[in-house]
Amino acid sequence: MAAVMQPTSIAVRAANPNEGHTIAGLWRELWDAHEAWGGYAGTRDPKVYEQLANRLSEDARVRGGQSILGRHVHLVADSGGTAVGQVEGWFERHGVDDATPFTCEVRSLIVSSQARTRGAGRALLEGLADVARHLSRGAPVVLAAEVLEPNPAHTFYANVGYRPVSWTGRVPTGGAPDASPYDLYVARVASPNDALPIALLDPALAARRRGQGDLRFDRPRAVDATFVGALAAHLARPSASDQSELVAVDAGGMVRASASLTVMSLDPPFLPARRGLLGRFATDPALDPRPMVAALVRLGRRLAYVRGAATLELTDLDPPGHPINAGAMAVGATPWSRIVERFA
Repeated sequence: MAAVMQPTSIAVRAANPNEGHTIAGLWRELWDAHEAWGGYAGTRDPKVYEQLANRLSEDARVRGGQSILGRHVHLVADSGGTAVGQVEGWFERHGVDDATPFTCEVRSLIVSSQARTRGAGRALLEGLADVARHLSRGAPVVLAAEVLEPNPAHTFYANVGYRPVSWTGRVPTGGAPDASPYDLYVARVASPNDALPIALLDPALAARRRGQGDLRFDRPRAVDATFVGALAAHLARPSASDQSELVAVDAGGMVRASASLTVMSLDPPFLPARRGLLGRFATDPALDPRPMVAALVRLGRRLAYVRGAATLELTDLDPPGHPINAGAMAVGATPWSRIVERFA
């Protein structure tokens, strides 16, 4: 795609094969900033960044001057022939409904400290929006970025039209059991027999997301046998895997809420570590969700700890002060990040 020229002499283009070391330096600046804000630690090993530089150069060579490779987009901000910023995008559709917009996830946006206040960040996001519209072929597409709570970029994203649609908390997995004001529900790992009640909770999750303005996912839909059967097959997998579905049940054994747990390893240039994610909180809309969420988080903490994660991120929460968010905070979580979104 053609370069996007800016009045500040910033151009947005694809990376060149000889820029691997420059872009790897931008990545290091990004990870150092994230670590300073309380994010996951990045390595200081120069060999890791040398490997990253070689991979970036090879990636640019394979792309042959194009920003798009499959669903991955990579753009750099050029000032006087030097890459002073970069952004990645990941293009996909979350769901099966043709009316659901495509999503282009904004990843690793960084502008060198020497080049800030010159419009490079705005130019990169506009360039990514151009590419996303090209990939969607006229269909609606939203740009979505995760921004850590301590990151001062919140004002920048608001100024370029993004607004928060989803929140994340984080809680340590180790230490003494958390004290909870709630004990109405018991959480456990779901079994195939839970497929139907979990499926019946899904429309409430979809409605909550849409109510918060999060357009990345399907609208509420009718529960059918195909969906229930696929969910039952998913739940039949061994529970010791890095992905599990959790449910909160009441005193009568009825499933009243569900959530999805994933534990994964961080890739370089992060230091080796395991990351826990608990999200897709779906709760019975007729009941107070706070005690259900608290039960799910307490179990998620224990399982993530056993699987090697020191922290558990609670994703897909509603705004601070609202019930699902409050249930997460009641068992020791603290605000971690938010998802901001806008149409391309």
